Amino acid sequence: MIILEPFESKEDIARLINWVDSDRLNIIWASDKFTFPLNEKQLNDYLKSATQNGILMFKVINKENGNSETVGHAELDLLGNEVKISRLLISKENRGKGFGEHMMKALIKYIKKNLKYKDICLTVFTFNKPAITLYEKLGFETIEIDKGYMTFEGDSWDRQKMKLKK
Repeated sequence: MIILEPFESKEDIARLINWVDSDRLNIIWASDKFTFPLNEKQLNDYLKSATQNGILMFKVINKENGNSETVGHAELDLLGNEVKISRLLISKENRGKGFGEHMMKALIKYIKKNLKYKDICLTVFTFNKPAITLYEKLGFETIEIDKGYMTFEGDSWDRQKMKLKK
């Protein structure tokens, strides 16, 4: 079972810094929100302002067979009537095990139970086909594509915005 707990401790920060181990992954995970290498100062400053900026930060925990292992990171951006699922990351050793789907379902359940919203949305780089396939499976549909949203090492990256169908 996947549960969401607040991201708030020094241990959470150290874990996330360890997970974000390349400039490319940093951008895929957080776009231009942080610079690589990720460090304590950036995350502490971000954490301090998160609540006032309408950002909820979670560590994603796998609680199975008596274990309690942090397998991911997720955030929700509260943008008026819209809740944006953002900055999702599953640790390298836990990718491909279904945790991404369980994390998304836990986030959607959390939103529906605890937040007032009109729309649930997310953005994803168009080359991230496994993520897009998962989001579509969960009922998200593409509503917009930002061509040339950013450039990384000479490659132009497009970003698509997806919204959960009602």
